[in-house]
Amino acid sequence: MRDKPNSPQLSPQPSKGWVILATDTGVGKTLIGCALAETLRAQGACVRVRKPVETGCAEDEEELVPADAIALWQAAGKIEPLETVCPLRFRAALAAPQAAAIEGKTLKFQRDIAPHLPFAHSPAACLTGNQNQHEYWIIESAGGVLSPLTDDTLNCELARYTRLPVLLVAPDKLGTLSGLFSAIEALHQRNIPLVGIILNQCSEAPNTPTETLLNNQALLQEWLPRLMPSVPPPDIFVVRYNDSALDLANRLIAQ
Repeated sequence: MRDKPNSPQLSPQPSKGWVILATDTGVGKTLIGCALAETLRAQGACVRVRKPVETGCAEDEEELVPADAIALWQAAGKIEPLETVCPLRFRAALAAPQAAAIEGKTLKFQRDIAPHLPFAHSPAACLTGNQNQHEYWIIESAGGVLSPLTDDTLNCELARYTRLPVLLVAPDKLGTLSGLFSAIEALHQRNIPLVGIILNQCSEAPNTPTETLLNNQALLQEWLPRLMPSVPPPDIFVVRYNDSALDLANRLIAQ
C-alpha cells in the first residue's frame, strides 16, 4: 500500500514527546503511554496525550467509551477534555476506516486527525503557573504501524506528520521478529525516527519450551544495523511480566 503521494504536509516544527506505534493490537501501547505520562507529570512536566481514533468502544447510555483513551487521559491528569484526547470513536473493533464506514462516515487525515495534533493548540493553555514547565506529547496509534488510520493514511502518518520520534512496541514471544523487521523497515524507508523498541512479555510464563530459549533482544541487536544501515540503532527495552512500567518510563525519559 503506497501512502506517500497523498501524505499531508508536515507540521511546522517538532515538539517534545513520542508517537507510540506497535506491530499489532493488544501488545501494550497504552500501558507504556500511561507510564510515560505519569512519570513526566511526577517530574513537573505538562503532558498532552492523544488517542485520535479508538475502535471497539463499548456503549454506555448511548455514549461510546474509549477505554484506552480514558486511561491515557487519567494518567496525564485530565488537563484537556476527553473529547480532545480522543475525538473519533467507533463501535466496531476494526481498522478505523472500516469501523467508520460501518457508521456511514469517512476519515481524512488533514480534516479529522491533524487538528488534534501538536501545533493546533497553544502551549500557554498547558501552563499552571510555572513558566518553565516542559510540555510533552504522547500520541498512541490504533493498531499496527501500517494499519489504515484514515481513508488516505496509515498509522505511521502520526509520526511522519508530527515529526515526533517513535516508540515501537512488540510482544516478546516466538514469531515476533518478522512483524518487527517489517515495521522497522517501513519506518526507516519513510525517514521516521525510531528511538526505542519495547519488547513486552505479555504473559507470565513462556507458552512452549522453545520460547524459554528465545532472545529476541540479542537477535534485534544483531539485525538492526542491517535494517537501518544509515542511522544509529534505537535502544531496545524488555518489559518482563509484572515489571514496573514506571521503571521503563524513567529509562525512556532519560534517553
